[in-house]
Amino acid sequence: MIKTIALLAILLALPVSATADESSAPTAPQPTIVTSEKLSVDYLQNIGTFTGNVLVVDPRITVRADQMVVWFERATNTVTRSRSGELAGRQLSRILAKGGVVITLNDRKAKAEEAEYTAHDGRVVLSGQPELDTPDGRVSGETIVFWRDTKKIEVESRTRLLFYPEEQRAAPTESNDTP
Repeated sequence: MIKTIALLAILLALPVSATADESSAPTAPQPTIVTSEKLSVDYLQNIGTFTGNVLVVDPRITVRADQMVVWFERATNTVTRSRSGELAGRQLSRILAKGGVVITLNDRKAKAEEAEYTAHDGRVVLSGQPELDTPDGRVSGETIVFWRDTKKIEVESRTRLLFYPEEQRAAPTESNDTP
């Protein structure tokens, strides 16, 4: 029974979208900055592909990958023309990150070979030896699914949970790997 409660506690604590300090102080929207070695954009298909040392820095999250493909769709409430005459008003639809993916969100860190994000539901699917580290422990499996704005997580197939003893609970480090 105690193990069940401990497992439930760590799973409920894993994904957190914002800390209390972030949500209580109103701030102006901050930009998201994406850097990479190369960017290819197909405006007709609404797809952008970032290749080589991709780094996304957002006020809420940081993502690293070898490649990232971003799909956009037309925003339903905004259509304007940019200076070049292109229709603006696109909104993010889906992101697929591949190769050495590392996602950092507050004190949580996820690693996988592939991560897929869908904007309409805030769902993140990690695959390819995914691991999710928190101050309380580490979870791994074939696939890890979590939702950006909730405390819900699903781990499928060959699930493993490493729960740190109280005295080891801190920011995840490589030394916390040994069971």
